[in-house]
Amino acid sequence: MTKKKKHENLEEVENVELEDVCDDKCECGENCECGDDCHCHEDHECHCHDKKSDLAAEYLAVAQRLQADFENYRKRVAEQLDRERQEGVKSVIEVFLPSLDTFKEAKKGITDESILAGINMIEDKILEALKNLHCEKIESVGAKFDPNLHNVIALLNNPNEEDDTILEEYQSGWMLNGKVIRYAKVIVNKKS
Repeated sequence: MTKKKKHENLEEVENVELEDVCDDKCECGENCECGDDCHCHEDHECHCHDKKSDLAAEYLAVAQRLQADFENYRKRVAEQLDRERQEGVKSVIEVFLPSLDTFKEAKKGITDESILAGINMIEDKILEALKNLHCEKIESVGAKFDPNLHNVIALLNNPNEEDDTILEEYQSGWMLNGKVIRYAKVIVNKKS
């Protein structure tokens, strides 16, 4: 019976000797077609090449599995880096949003038109930068209340407006890549 040694490491392939492939020798004393002592059995046919082919196929399969494993690893790392980059962008935006809210409050107290125009210009640049990062403001005032986008902080009874209509926005809400990163805090109309 022929014994095959399994080699887990591809570097061992180069060091495989014929004895590693066929270690049962017959006693006929003839030379195989491969030039080594006869490793055949009763039929005195050289089977060394067949056994080498089997070993080569086994090593090819190992190499293909390693290559597939490496491709999967490369894809996982790329996806992980993308997720971490997105988390980094999200955390910076979340820290930055309260500063952006300050513009809304600051504009209420400014009466000088030139100063107000300068504040609006700065705010527009910031909003443009957020848009380039796929961050968008959640529209609230006049829209229907959506619990997936809005947090109700107060209810008012305005007979001129429909139920669940957002009357005021206390704090703006924001979405990043279609996911809410900060819910809008709103005041909603309730007739009853």
